[in-house]
Amino acid sequence: MNENRKAPVPPRRKRRRRPGKFRRALHALSRAVLLLLLTAAAIVMMTIFFKVNTISVEGAEKYSVEEITNALDISKGDNLYLWNKMKVQEHLLEKLPYLDSVRIRRHLPDALVLTVTECHAAAAVKAEDGSYYYISSTGKILEQSTSDGGLAVVTGLEGAQMQTGEEIAPQTDAAVSAYLEIMQALGEQQMADDLQFINLQELTDVRIGCGGRFDLRIGAVDSDLSYRIRFAQTVMSERLSPSDIGRLYWDDEGRMHFVPETAEEVARSGSVSGAADAMNTIAQNPDGENGLTDSQKNNAQQTGDAASSTDGSDSTDTSDTSDTSSEDGTTYYDDSSYDDSGDYSYDDSYDDSYDDSDYSDESDYSE
Repeated sequence: MNENRKAPVPPRRKRRRRPGKFRRALHALSRAVLLLLLTAAAIVMMTIFFKVNTISVEGAEKYSVEEITNALDISKGDNLYLWNKMKVQEHLLEKLPYLDSVRIRRHLPDALVLTVTECHAAAAVKAEDGSYYYISSTGKILEQSTSDGGLAVVTGLEGAQMQTGEEIAPQTDAAVSAYLEIMQALGEQQMADDLQFINLQELTDVRIGCGGRFDLRIGAVDSDLSYRIRFAQTVMSERLSPSDIGRLYWDDEGRMHFVPETAEEVARSGSVSGAADAMNTIAQNPDGENGLTDSQKNNAQQTGDAASSTDGSDSTDTSDTSDTSSEDGTTYYDDSSYDDSGDYSYDDSYDDSYDDSDYSDESDYSE
């Protein structure tokens, strides 16, 4: 009888009803509204409680605090956060060219701190219209002026694109590249502060004026530039006396020579082209040493021949002029022979030439 009884049927589980589409949409809408309310509350709090009240500037010398804050796109009362920091910094650098970098920090609850570094004018580039562009050692154009401002004058960059606040592009002009390399080499030897001029009119005859006393003719700007600057600095500081004024150059055999000149002649080298100067020197001293390499002599002679053929006139014979005279009457026939009656503090045993083949980083060179 028990065998005929049916086994109890387990109760059916009630299937949970999944929320309908309407309920899911309602939940999503609720979350969105909550997020929106939180965002709005945060914005209201930032607007009310985080307003700029103080702006301080650190590191400024060229510009006053007022000039910097006036150029800033942010004013007192503005929100401390609702602006793009990168855009504000870029705008400030564009409006104030002497600024090299700007860092903006927010200090809660209401302060901005600007830390700036400034560029310094290293030289003045003479433009074709007679004005001058002040330029940093890294090639940034800082301002345009009617005078050189007492800075070292750079000639030979007239063709470069000059835009205040921008940097000259070295890849577009070989003279620009030469300027940047020279400034770097001078900086490495702490010679930039004594710079008087850089003449880049002929890139095979680059001239650098140092301290108002020396016309350093380095030839072309190449891989030996740093070495030549370093060697010249050693000669000027250790071999020449404080009263020496003149020209330093390398001959074709790699020897450095010193030719006494006046301060006016040194300054003139900063503005005259190499070819014109070479023609003048050869005319005065056609048979003697004149501080020119063979290539410079050939270039100068070609320039003179071209000028003669243009005007149809014969070249002037100056073969009887075999010496170069300075303003004080001292006469010297080459770079190693000059009259002791001149106001130069050398003795006759001084060779006036320096063989850089014996030069080392320890500044050891033979007489």
